Amino acid sequence: MGDALRLVEWRRRRRVARLLRKMDRLDPRPVGRGRSGARRRATTAVTLLALLVVGLFVSTLHDGPSSSATAFPDRPADARDEPRSVRAPAASPDTYAFVQTQDDSSEPVTYDPCVPIHLIVDDRTMVDGGMKLLEQAVDAVRDATGLMFTIDGLTDEPAPAEGTVTDDGGKSWLPVRVSWSDPAASDTLRGDVAGYAGSAPIPHDGRRWFVTGSVVLDGPQLADILQRPGGWASARSVVMHELGHLVGLDHVDAKGQLMQPEGSEDLTTWGEGDLAGLAALGQGECMSY
Repeated sequence: MGDALRLVEWRRRRRVARLLRKMDRLDPRPVGRGRSGARRRATTAVTLLALLVVGLFVSTLHDGPSSSATAFPDRPADARDEPRSVRAPAASPDTYAFVQTQDDSSEPVTYDPCVPIHLIVDDRTMVDGGMKLLEQAVDAVRDATGLMFTIDGLTDEPAPAEGTVTDDGGKSWLPVRVSWSDPAASDTLRGDVAGYAGSAPIPHDGRRWFVTGSVVLDGPQLADILQRPGGWASARSVVMHELGHLVGLDHVDAKGQLMQPEGSEDLTTWGEGDLAGLAALGQGECMSY
């Protein structure tokens, strides 16, 4: 990453270490499941937030307010019949991890690979070139997963209530909302947090799928990153990192991975572990309607 991700001050390292310890206390580990296990088993939609700290990537998962899906939509007209095959590099299992796994299984919870993930953008604090930045990050996730994405455009509508997973009277899944925000509008972005992201899973036919989610980006902080040498690649990697959380990648303590906790100015693209995990997240089962 750029200069914003250099941790050279001893005092700042101490602050980050304290934050890490705090995050560990907030992130309970399920018995017998390890770090990639589900944090809560329920038949309700749960919003998961993964924090991205400028200077250091740190994530914690929070259970937010939940509500059951009130209607199950029809099969989307733009669905395809099977996932798109993606070649995954050989990678050690300790170089990638999943946010959630299926009950009693190491298989990840995924988005439906046969249905496009629709995104809408709240551009309130969007940086110059922000749509291009988002499009490039989405392309990087699309290429690595085989998942389909459609950016539907801008929105100025208020964010829906947490736990909402369908809209249009239950005719479609709620689109993923990408919000360009700031600390004044989101307490989570106070301090060094540059963004957070996560997805809401629902149970269906004995499995769970992610069906919608949100990405929140700190426009002022990313604008500052863009002013630094190599700023475009650094800012794009922030968005890629958050989209990695959105589709189901967790943090790993593995050198050379974009999803590792500590960033680097030289680390602006996927590592082999990232690519292996992303490929697996694009090969989930297709949902029946």
